[in-house]
Formats: sequence, C-alpha cells, structure tokens
Amino acid sequence: MKVSVFGCELSGLVTAGSLAHTGNNVMAIPVGKVKVEDLIKGILPREEPGLDQLLANEFKEGRLTFESDWEKGIMHGDVLFLSMPSWLAERAEAVIELVGQKAQGDVLVVSQSTLPIGTADRFEAMLKLAFAQRGLVAKAVVVAMPEFISEGSAISDFSKPNRVVLGSGDKAATKVIKDLMRPFNNVTDQFKVMSTRAAEYTKYSVNALLATRISLVNELANNAEHFNIDMEEVRQGLGSDHRVGFNYLYPGCGFGGPSFAADVQLLVKTLQSKGYDADLLKTVLSNNEAQKEVLFRKAWRFFEQDLRGIKIAIWGLSFKPNTATVDNAPSIKTIEALVAQGAEVIAYDPKAAPAFKHYWGDRPQVTVVEEMYQALEGADALMVLTEWKSFWSPDYQKMLSLMERPVIFDGRNIYEHSVMREKGFRYFGIGRGEVI
Repeated sequence: MKVSVFGCELSGLVTAGSLAHTGNNVMAIPVGKVKVEDLIKGILPREEPGLDQLLANEFKEGRLTFESDWEKGIMHGDVLFLSMPSWLAERAEAVIELVGQKAQGDVLVVSQSTLPIGTADRFEAMLKLAFAQRGLVAKAVVVAMPEFISEGSAISDFSKPNRVVLGSGDKAATKVIKDLMRPFNNVTDQFKVMSTRAAEYTKYSVNALLATRISLVNELANNAEHFNIDMEEVRQGLGSDHRVGFNYLYPGCGFGGPSFAADVQLLVKTLQSKGYDADLLKTVLSNNEAQKEVLFRKAWRFFEQDLRGIKIAIWGLSFKPNTATVDNAPSIKTIEALVAQGAEVIAYDPKAAPAFKHYWGDRPQVTVVEEMYQALEGADALMVLTEWKSFWSPDYQKMLSLMERPVIFDGRNIYEHSVMREKGFRYFGIGRGEVI
C-alpha cells in the first residue's frame, strides 16, 4: 500500500519505518524543522534505539523515501498519516487545508497526533467542505488512531502493541486500517474500535491516569520515610494486589519529557473550556513540578541550608533512560535550583549531554563531563536523576576514593539502603534510606 506520513519527529519516523518494513511504499514528509537532507544522511531529530538502522535499511531497499514537497505526499498516499507532536498542531491543520485544495480523489487520513478532542471530526468537515467548494465528488474520511509509543521503546511499542485504539465510524476506512496494521496485530485482535472523539479522549485519559498514579506514589513515598517506613516494602504490597499492579508504581523525582505533562495540561485546558475546573489533574501537575526538586530539598537540609561552594555530581540528564531528550526533565529544575543557591554542578549522561549543553548554553556553575566517574571527583554529594543501567552497579570503592563526602541522593531508588550503608555511603532515596 502507498502511505504518506506527515511529520518526521519520533512518532512519524517510527510509523514510516515500521510500515515500510512490512512492505508498504512509504513517503515521509517533514512538517517542522526537520530537513529531508538530514534524514537521508541519517541525522534524526531524536535518538531512539534501533530507529536509525530501521530507516537506513528501508531507505536503502527503496520502500521508504523522504520528501519536502507536501503536495507530492498528498498525491502519493492511499492513506495519509498525521504524526506530529501537539506543538505542531497548526501544521497538522495546514496539511489538511492543502489536502482539501489538492486531492484528486477519495482521501483517508489517519490522525496519530495528540490534538484537541473533536479534531478528527473537524478535519473531516474541513475536507468535505473544501471538496464541495471545488466541485470534487470524492469521499473524505478522517480517523483517529492515537499513538501510545514511549521514547526508548518506540519501535517495539508500535510493532508489538498491546492494543490499537481506532476512532472510526466508517466501515471501509476501518477495514483499510486494520489491513495496514495486520502485521502488528497477527497474534490476537488488539483493535479497540470506537468513535473518533472517544479515541482522542482515550489518549488523554491514559496519560492523565498514569500521571495521577505516579504523583500519588511519589506523595506516599515522601511521607513514608517520616514514619520510618521503607517505601519499597509498601510498593511490593501495593503491586501484588491484582487491582493495582506494578506498572508506573516506582517513586522518583518526577516525570518529564516533551509530551506527557503537556498532554495532561492540554486536557486540563480542554476540561476548563467546558466549565470544569479539573482540580485533581491540576494538583497532579503541580505536585509533579514540586517533586522535581525533591532531591534539591534533601540536599538543602543535609548541608544545613547553605549550598554555596558545595560540589554536586549529577548522574542522568535525560528525562528517562535510553533517550537523549532533556525536555521538561527533572534534571533541569534540579540543576537550576542548585545553581541558584550557589552550588557547583558536574553532570554526566550517556546520551543527553549535547541536548543539555544546548539548553544550558554558556551559563556558569555547570560542567558536563564525558565519563561518569569523572563527575565524582571532589564531589560533596551525588544525585542520581535518571536510571540508566550503567549506574546500577558502579565501582563503589572508586566512588569513595573520588568523592569528597560519600553522600548519595537517589532520585530513582536504584540502590539498596543497607548495601550503601555497608559500602560506607550516606544514602537518601525517595521514601527510602535516611530521613532528613
């Protein structure tokens, strides 16, 4: 099948590469700052495990092409995908406007983008009106198929979905999409077919529920340590209840990323537009922003409210492991708070150093190093902000020899308090370790 994917950010590239891999003729069209020349050279807007190789292979085989001309993309595809992040919503609408002006026959649009509820219906109405004004006798259908991929596991999330939410009231369109996605749906039928608005709302609802779950666990953890309770024991008790489960049940220093919190915030605004205050979700977002500074507050108390001249090592800048993205990451807020109080920061991340350097610029008091132990030289404390696997089993003796003071603030609870104590460290986790 001929497929055009408008949008070459993470979602669009994963969709384009995965559909090409299953034999489709795919054209990927950037709609933002991404350039075709860079994509052809393998320069991607986000670093994602396996994505560069997937795209390179499909491009070499001729099943995937990149095109800057939107009109060529419209003419190419039997199915047109809108795969853009929410901040490119205006570009999505521009694509629809051009489709209305240039399409020569029936059009099937699949919206993967997280756009306001009712967008698919509105886009379909726009196309039908444009066709009528041109006197074009053709069918226009816009369906909603929100993406549920996560950075770090995006290809697997797309190709091995635990469900595919499809908002469609058109049986013919539903049949086409199901056939297109058949290679990723061949074990059991994972499609959940519903109205377009319900599909769009489902995407927002999933993010809202996960955000609420994370913030609640963090709140429970923050308070558990004041009762001399190890939150890991509580987590085991909670997760073993089949009604709760273990997913998204890990206390930490807050969630980040370019889309997660933004999607919840957009849902809040949507609900407010209908006269609903959305107090719970506003509290969730507020609590998460406060949680990003939880390690700063622990360090502030430990160093007796004076961080001037204190040297803090940071392990982890990306908002989650296996990604180079620092957008909205807890590291940003933590480092800004430390610097504002006069601390010196030495930071390391396996992949996100370039992105952080670009964000931080030439502002003083922060040095980014190329090796994890280098960050520890003369450090008064270590803060772990991202749970990269390379941080889980470090050389403890080497750490002790390098650090000025053996103090660890663990924002991801990757270490055991008893082990750290035996190794000679002062250890402060989230609902674990020493209380301060």
